[in-house]
Amino acid sequence: MEQPEEIVAKLLPYQGEFLAWAVGQERSTVRGGILADEMGMGKTLQASSSGGYGRATLVVCPLVAVLQWRQEIERFTKPNTLKVVVFHGNKRTADAAELAGADVVLTTYSIIEGEHRRYVEPDKIPCKYCSRKFQPERLEVHLRVAWRRVVLDEAHSIKDRRCSTARAVFALNSKYKWALSGTPLQNRVGELYSLIRFLRIFPYAFYFCGAGTAKSSKEDPCSCKCIDYPFSRNHRKCDHCGHGPLQHYCWWNKHVANPIKKWGYVGKGRKAMMLLKHQILTKILLRRTKVQCADVLALPPRTVVMRKDGFDEREADFYEALYTQSQAQFGAYVSAGTVVNNYAHIFDLLIRLRQAVDHPYLVVHSASGATAAAAASAKAAAKAADDESDLNGGMCGVCHDPLEQPVVAGCGHAFCRVCLAEYLDGCSGAASCPSCQRPLSVDLAAATPASILNRVKLADFQSSTKIEALREELHRMLQADPSAKALVFSQFTSMLDLIYFRLQQIGIRCVRLEGSMSMEARDRMIDAFTNDPQVTVFLMSLKAGGVALNLTAASHVMLMDPWWNPAVEAQAQDRIHRLGQFKPIAVTRFIIAGTIEERILKLQEKKQLVFEGTVGRDAEALGRLTEDDLRFLFA
Repeated sequence: MEQPEEIVAKLLPYQGEFLAWAVGQERSTVRGGILADEMGMGKTLQASSSGGYGRATLVVCPLVAVLQWRQEIERFTKPNTLKVVVFHGNKRTADAAELAGADVVLTTYSIIEGEHRRYVEPDKIPCKYCSRKFQPERLEVHLRVAWRRVVLDEAHSIKDRRCSTARAVFALNSKYKWALSGTPLQNRVGELYSLIRFLRIFPYAFYFCGAGTAKSSKEDPCSCKCIDYPFSRNHRKCDHCGHGPLQHYCWWNKHVANPIKKWGYVGKGRKAMMLLKHQILTKILLRRTKVQCADVLALPPRTVVMRKDGFDEREADFYEALYTQSQAQFGAYVSAGTVVNNYAHIFDLLIRLRQAVDHPYLVVHSASGATAAAAASAKAAAKAADDESDLNGGMCGVCHDPLEQPVVAGCGHAFCRVCLAEYLDGCSGAASCPSCQRPLSVDLAAATPASILNRVKLADFQSSTKIEALREELHRMLQADPSAKALVFSQFTSMLDLIYFRLQQIGIRCVRLEGSMSMEARDRMIDAFTNDPQVTVFLMSLKAGGVALNLTAASHVMLMDPWWNPAVEAQAQDRIHRLGQFKPIAVTRFIIAGTIEERILKLQEKKQLVFEGTVGRDAEALGRLTEDDLRFLFA
C-alpha cells in the first residue's frame, strides 16, 4: 500500500504493514486498534501515516512528548501541509472552531482530565442515606469538537479504568480511535480493559441485560446494551430497560475477569485466557519486536548487564538494623490481622528499605523524604477510607501508581509531585482536587523539599557502594569512548542529588530532568544534553523521563534501583535503543546482593511472564504461571 503524499520519510516494510492493517481496521467495525510495537520502532511515524491525519486529529500524550510529536510531524511531513496546534498551558485557545480547523491538536492527559472535570463532570453530592458521595445525573453533556481521530500515546497512562484521567479519555468522541503503547499491560491483565473500553469495542467493552435469557423465562430476551454502567439515575433500575442490576453484566467481567479469578489457569479460567489471547487481542492489537524486525531496523546491539555488589560493613549494619525493625513492624500487622488496613505504612517500610540500599543518607537525612512519604501515604489512606475515594494507601490520586515524591493537598489526598505539577499546569482556572473535587489547596513551592545536600555535611560526605559502582562504570565508559553519554535513572530524587554532587566532585558534567520543569525548560535540558559535548550524564527519575523521550545521543543507561514494574524499566532503556541510534547500547542495572532488591527482581519476572503470555503471545510463558499467579493478576 502506498504511503500518504504528505509523509516524506520512506516507511520501513513493517511500518507499511501497519499502514495496511490500520486502513483495514478503520474500515472494520473496530474503527481503530492498539499499536503495541516495542519501544523505539517509530510508532509516532506510523500513527502519522495511518491514512493521513484526515483533519481534526487529537493526539493525547504525556507532557514530555508534546514537543517531540510536533518535531516529528515537522520532520516527516512536507512543509506547510499540516496545521498543528498545541493545546496546553494557561493561555491555550478557548475557540473550539480553531481546534476543529486544525489538522493535528497536541495535548496532554492532564489537560483532557482537567477539561473533562470542569466542563463535563458535575460535583459529587452526598447520598442522604449513607453520606457517600456520587456523581449526579449528567445533563446536556456534549463535547465541543467532533474529532475524526483520537490517538493516545503512551496509552498505558489510562491503565486504571477508575481514575479520572481514564474517565475523561473515555468521554472523547471520534470516528476512529488508536492507542499507542509498547507496554499496554504493566501489572495485571485487567489493565487491558481500559484500552478496550476506550476503543468501545463491541461486545467486549459493553454491559448487557440478561433478563429473559433463562430457559424458564416467559418474557422475551432484553436487548439492552450500553457502554457505561447503566444505573446512574436509579441504583435499582436500569436507565435504559428498567431491569435491576442483578440482571445486568459486563461482558469482560463475565467472560474474562471472573472466570480467571475463580478458576485460575484451569478449566474455565484457561478457556477465558485463551479467549482473551486468541479472539480479543488478535482483532485489535498489532505488536512487532526489535528481534522480529532486526534485519530491517539494523539497530546496534544492546547489552544488558546486572552488576551485583555487596555492602561495606557500615552499610550492611545499617540495612540489617532497618530490615529487622521493618520485619518486626510487618509481623505486628500480620498478627493483628490488619495488613490490608496498613498498606500505606507497609509500602513506606519497603520504600525505606529501598532507600537504605541506595545510600543510608536517604533514610538518615529524610526530613522531607521517607518521613514525608509516610505522612502522605498514611494521610491519603485515611482520607480514602473516610471518603470512599478511588485512592489506595500509598497511591497517587492522578496516575494511581505508587507515590513518588509525595505531596499532600489540604483535603488530605496525596499525589506524585510530577503528576500534580503537570495537572496544575493544565488548569486554566481554580483547580479542584483530582480525587474529591474540592478546591485544591496545595503550595508546590512550599511543599518542595530542600535538597538532601542541604542536610548533609558536605565536608564529611561519604559515598555509597552504589554511587561508587556508578562512578566506576562511567569511568570505564569514558575510557572506551570519550564522547559517550549516559542516562542515569533513579526513583529517588534525593539519590539523584547525591549522584550529582559526587559526579561534580570528579569533574563529570550533568544535567537533570525534573517533573516540575515547564515544557520549555525540559526542552532546554534535552538540547543541552544532545548538543553540548561537555555534558556527559543526564540524571532523571523514572517518572519524569522514563517515557516518550528520544535521547539517542546517549549510548549507555544506568538504572540505579529496580522498579516494581519491569515495563517501566524497559521504557527507560528504550529512550536510547531506537531508530536513529548508531552506537552499541549498554544497559547496567545496579543491584545490592542479599537485599530487598533481589525480591523485586523476582516480582519483575512474574510480571514479565504475564506480558509475554498475553500481548507478546508466548504460550510457554502462560504455562509457567501458577494458578495463584493468575489469581493475583485479577486481585
